[in-house]
Amino acid sequence: MTSLAYEKNIKTEIPAVQKEKFNGADFTYLKWPASSTNANGSDDTTTKCRVIIVHGFCEYYKLYYKLMDRLAQNGVESFIFDQRGAGETSPGKEKGNTDETRTFQDLDHFIEKNLKECEALGNRKLFLFGHSMGGGIVLNYGCSGKYRSKIAGIMTTGPLIELHPKSNPMYIVRKLSPVLAAVLPNFKIDTGLNVEGITGSKENQELLKKDPYLKLVGSFRQIYDMLERGKRLLSDPVRAEGFRTPVLIMHGEQDTINDPKASEKFIRDRLPHLQDKTLKIYQDARHSLLSLERDEYFDQAFGDMIQWIDVHTITE
Repeated sequence: MTSLAYEKNIKTEIPAVQKEKFNGADFTYLKWPASSTNANGSDDTTTKCRVIIVHGFCEYYKLYYKLMDRLAQNGVESFIFDQRGAGETSPGKEKGNTDETRTFQDLDHFIEKNLKECEALGNRKLFLFGHSMGGGIVLNYGCSGKYRSKIAGIMTTGPLIELHPKSNPMYIVRKLSPVLAAVLPNFKIDTGLNVEGITGSKENQELLKKDPYLKLVGSFRQIYDMLERGKRLLSDPVRAEGFRTPVLIMHGEQDTINDPKASEKFIRDRLPHLQDKTLKIYQDARHSLLSLERDEYFDQAFGDMIQWIDVHTITE
């Protein structure tokens, strides 16, 4: 894989990678400013808001170049960090070394950092976006996150609420997973990379196969916590009552990684109290709508995303 693979067709300047130590990890993060020239080619110096991106299982910041570039062209600045256990934050033997507690402590840290910066910039609104595993994280954050009342909106693509039947592990593995997570928390397994479920783009399927960062290796503890986190979204209606933030869930109809029916159930059955909720299902689209999916689906989902952001950025 060449370093230019994810940089193809990027129209704004790619910012420098930054580092920050927190709670025993040396985090890699990227802050992408809004462009002074908008998507139509005219000058526009107004920055609408900021979006924190929470990536999926074993992903890292480069997969979101296209999304961050497009956000920049539409007046939105964005921030992404390689999560503990993934990417450049946790290379080599550190891959997969994380757990539920540290996942949310890390997110609190970076939300607090961004809230302070947004406040200093005239109370700029801050949104959360999460994909797949990251989608499950941000939806859980909407239920009980420390700073959830200060988040202007939560957006997700293909959130991990329930795995699709085609991705579900065998019954015996599901039954043993709590024991394995407790007894062998740091033991690593390769869950396998289903490139055809991720995207219909043949070019991106080949790119995924060649990217050394995208071996889907996780610890028993990480994987167990990730799956239980999704289950809680449907199994705990009392906890879901804490979700008061506007939410947009986008899911590809042909996603065979995470089940789009679970997104429908969460919106319908767990958020009856929430008026500002939107579910978008994209016919024929697969899992990675706003990172690796074919342009036609990316463009459709991004159009819905930016329209939703615009509506929720207007100061009342």
